[in-house]
Amino acid sequence: MHSTSYIYFYSAYQALIQRLPQGETLFSDFHPLVDVRPERVPVSSYDALLEQASKYSQQALIGFELGRDIQLADYGVLGYLVETCDTLQQALQALCRYDALVADIGRVKFDSDGDVMTIVWQLNTAVGKQTILRNMTAWVSAARQVLKSQLAPSGLSLNFALTDSERQQLCSWFGCEIHPNAEQNAIHFPRDYLSIPLISANKQLNQHMDQMAALGLQQLQQQQLLAPRVTQVLQAKQSLDAVVQSAIAKLFNLSVRSLQRQLQREQQSFRGLLEQERKRRFETMIAHAPLSEIVAELGFVEQSALNKFCQKQYGQTPTALRLMYRDSS
Repeated sequence: MHSTSYIYFYSAYQALIQRLPQGETLFSDFHPLVDVRPERVPVSSYDALLEQASKYSQQALIGFELGRDIQLADYGVLGYLVETCDTLQQALQALCRYDALVADIGRVKFDSDGDVMTIVWQLNTAVGKQTILRNMTAWVSAARQVLKSQLAPSGLSLNFALTDSERQQLCSWFGCEIHPNAEQNAIHFPRDYLSIPLISANKQLNQHMDQMAALGLQQLQQQQLLAPRVTQVLQAKQSLDAVVQSAIAKLFNLSVRSLQRQLQREQQSFRGLLEQERKRRFETMIAHAPLSEIVAELGFVEQSALNKFCQKQYGQTPTALRLMYRDSS
């Protein structure tokens, strides 16, 4: 599931509540999410917030307005890491490496063509115009904050249409040509910008923040893996009776085919994870529980299914395994 940090989501939510009359009422659908304060918020919820904001405010560039007002603190650890870098190049490299900590919406990559550098934002999931505008604007706003300068890009490419007035408004703030209906979302800037030093550079603090960001990214990547989450669901079941793949897929808002494909990418399968959980439960129960109880908890219909399971997994009968486990305990 693609997600944003709660901080990044909440900074937009709070700004909208303050910006729009009756904001508390308008965005009541998001109150339960704000009350829970999860570490991560689904991209779909974040995108819906910005699209509703555009509708309620009747501002076609509300995402741009929110991005323009971004603060480095809204980026969490990544904001402090960027702020303490030596040069703009180091700051951009940190952004590329750890952008998912803030918003796992797209992948960031560098392209170069002579004296022009380009940061390309390749979307991982479908999002609306406002989400793209906030993200692209926030990057430039953050760069201006760390540089203490109103430095302008060479150009901005956006993969959606703009009216003439919208394009002119963006041109005025970005200080460059805006290219709507582009193939990709990208910021173009002169190569020599990379060597510009950051006034707030702090090598020791930067190293500490880099370690924190690396740990956070590792934890996020582990959370995003589907196999461990499926395993957690299976372990939480009182018994494995009537556990079917379709029901597990529904829990993660996936089709059965999508569940299968994602597990396959992780070199796993639902059947394999179910067998692992059966094996874990079997080994904790075999020394003391009646075989009928084991059959029921492992989700087998009859004793013969348990016999086949034991032969496949251990090459022995349940009775022989019971004796072995009792002797070893």
